[in-house]
Amino acid sequence: MKKYFAILMIIFLILLTALIKNSTKRIDDEIFSIKENIRVFVKEYEGVKLEHDYLSSTEKLLNFQNLY
Repeated sequence: MKKYFAILMIIFLILLTALIKNSTKRIDDEIFSIKENIRVFVKEYEGVKLEHDYLSSTEKLLNFQNLY
């Protein structure tokens, strides 16, 4: 009886380990996808911020007005 219990326990632990590993892999894939999306948005934000900072300076706008 002890032999069957030990075998069942080992099989249960193997299945539990496989389930946890698959769940962790899926979560890692989701995290990677979200990080990639954030990277795109950060790049776009930096471009818009640079444009805003560049165009919002009154001195630069006056210089452009005088230049053109």
